[in-house]
Amino acid sequence: MFPVSIAGVVLATVVAAATSVHLPVSTTSPGAQAAIDRGLFLYYAYNRDDAAAAFSRAASLDSHLAMAYWGIALAAGPDLNNPMTAERFDRGARAIRRAEAMATVLPTGEGAFIAAMAQRYRGKFADWSRDDSAYREAMLRFARDSRDENAQLLAAEASLEIGGLDWQGDAPASQASRDAFELINGVLKRDPTNPMANHLCIHVYDLAPDRSAALPCAQRLDAVHLPAGAEHLAHMPAHYWIETGNYTNAEASSERAYSLLTPTGDAALQPARYGKHDMVVGYSASMMLGNYTVARRWAQRMAIVFDDSFAAITALRFGRYADAYSATGEQFEGPSVRGLAAIHLGRLTEAHAIGARVRAGNTKQGYLPQLFLGRLAESDGNYDEAVHWIELAQKNQDADFGGELIPLFPAGEALGELNLRRGDAARAIAAFNDVLRSYPNDPRALFGLAKALQMQSHPAQAAAARSRFEMEWKGADTNAGDALP
Repeated sequence: MFPVSIAGVVLATVVAAATSVHLPVSTTSPGAQAAIDRGLFLYYAYNRDDAAAAFSRAASLDSHLAMAYWGIALAAGPDLNNPMTAERFDRGARAIRRAEAMATVLPTGEGAFIAAMAQRYRGKFADWSRDDSAYREAMLRFARDSRDENAQLLAAEASLEIGGLDWQGDAPASQASRDAFELINGVLKRDPTNPMANHLCIHVYDLAPDRSAALPCAQRLDAVHLPAGAEHLAHMPAHYWIETGNYTNAEASSERAYSLLTPTGDAALQPARYGKHDMVVGYSASMMLGNYTVARRWAQRMAIVFDDSFAAITALRFGRYADAYSATGEQFEGPSVRGLAAIHLGRLTEAHAIGARVRAGNTKQGYLPQLFLGRLAESDGNYDEAVHWIELAQKNQDADFGGELIPLFPAGEALGELNLRRGDAARAIAAFNDVLRSYPNDPRALFGLAKALQMQSHPAQAAAARSRFEMEWKGADTNAGDALP
């Protein structure tokens, strides 16, 4: 059995600042050393552009500092979310060539960092896969021989990039990812507050069958003070919270990340590498809960960065059908949202007219048109067709969503409610339980499950499901019965 010992790392009572990243380099300039440390911290926060700027600052303060150019090459490379590009490859190759030319007499560690990075950029961009493998192997040897913390983390990151995040049983599925896990675990034992170790710890468990070992990592990143350039570190705990069904905490972590994106308010939203992703996670978490006011705030933020309106779909999720139906302008998934709202409002003639236009498009893609067509089929009494559309939506959701990314309308909720309306409590229970396996603590699924269990005369189980629902629905400004598919 693979030892999941991250779970044994005790959360410190007082969490040190996560910005305490240090990579000692050969310089007499305190400013240059500080810029190297800041650059590496920003790289660990996956803010590659600001990291490159900090490393460039180090080079301007000490023109003989080879490690400054190593840092520029590091920042030009890929990370778990972004691949290498030809333009970034050329930038990194120029920087590491300069570092090599300057690295005539260096301490062993600095020389090893530069030599390994030179492997990554040895050939042309077309040779990238081969040369990146050479870099990864060089970093693994360096990490194991030196026990240097930064070398271990960079080797772990490179290993995860090739090994992936899939799990097999209780261990990462590939040898490369198991190597990464071992390195991350070792750093966390010695340095529990290290930001990159906690960052990678959460990523390692994104697709794990049991994510509980990442809890301390999420708690640490939630607890520390982070500067504006580290919004991605503030966002990372939302992965753990949303994946384990704590949508309140996922929204809170996302709110904190958003505040680092927009230090002067919504109107000054900064274009950031992960801004859109961070907002999608926050919005998705808010749509799972019962507070329409909070969800509308996230919808307004989504509109800014996606140049689309999310007002109608948000109103639909919270049972404000008249608002969803009457929303004007370009709306995200507008026809399907308006069609669903029309059905709820009893405007079936218009819903069928919208349905004809939706059917004329590509109904094999996009789960919301499929959920609309399913509800439309149900309104005509065509239950087999309704189930077909809902199951197609569920199949698409299974293919398109994973980890921290969840659909705004889980298809299983619609299937459970369809079965409830047909009086088939057994199938409703199965559907709602299936939703809860994919999206733990989904309050709408819990509410439906409680109704189905009561229908089947299981009062104790129904009360337990209802109690779980009420815990998730705290602070709601929405009647749960009005917010069901």
